[in-house]
Amino acid sequence: MIREMFIGRAPSHFEVNSVVKAFMVGEMMLWSAWNSVYPIIALFAIQLPGGDIKTAASAYSVYLVVRVLFELLSGRLLMMSGELRKFAVTVIGVSIISIAYFGLARTNQLYELYLFYAIAGCGIGLASPAKNSLFSTHLDKDRESLEWSMLDAAVFMSMALSAALGGFVAEQYGFKILFYFAMVINLVGIVPYLLYIRREKQTMWSIFFPRKEIKLRRSRKS
Repeated sequence: MIREMFIGRAPSHFEVNSVVKAFMVGEMMLWSAWNSVYPIIALFAIQLPGGDIKTAASAYSVYLVVRVLFELLSGRLLMMSGELRKFAVTVIGVSIISIAYFGLARTNQLYELYLFYAIAGCGIGLASPAKNSLFSTHLDKDRESLEWSMLDAAVFMSMALSAALGGFVAEQYGFKILFYFAMVINLVGIVPYLLYIRREKQTMWSIFFPRKEIKLRRSRKS
């Protein structure tokens, strides 16, 4: 069955549109960065003064609660938003996750662990509704199941490789280097979204503050 699915298929059979490609690459980078850290983050928490397994578990709970709150907020605010604004929110959210990695690299106290876990939850919570809605609305007709499976295959394979690589980096160079490594990989995941925004001849500023609105406000003041 697997052989029939792949052997004899033209490369065009597996082609997807540009938005789906951007999403797949972005997801691979985002979850590769996350999975290079997440499987061993408890070991990092234990090394902090007063840290233990309960600390690692409760910090992850903080991340999940904050993520849920920001996902609900982001989903609500983006209901009537255009496509480019969703791209921009995705970029902002993923950038916030990188701030969390940077903060974890410099963490020495337990409260900092909770703080940067919460920041990571904020970033993922903001980005998830935006990028998931973009992916779902740009799936090619009659190829939805194939493209979802391609996404899962790409993401989980990258997660598998990054988990092993993360363990190696942490053991050989320490958690600080690992967090910086995750931050860089995460930032790379922003590039496909930025390229799409640039292709539309827009900037982050113009998406949130269109020139027409600015001119209208000025005319009202005058």
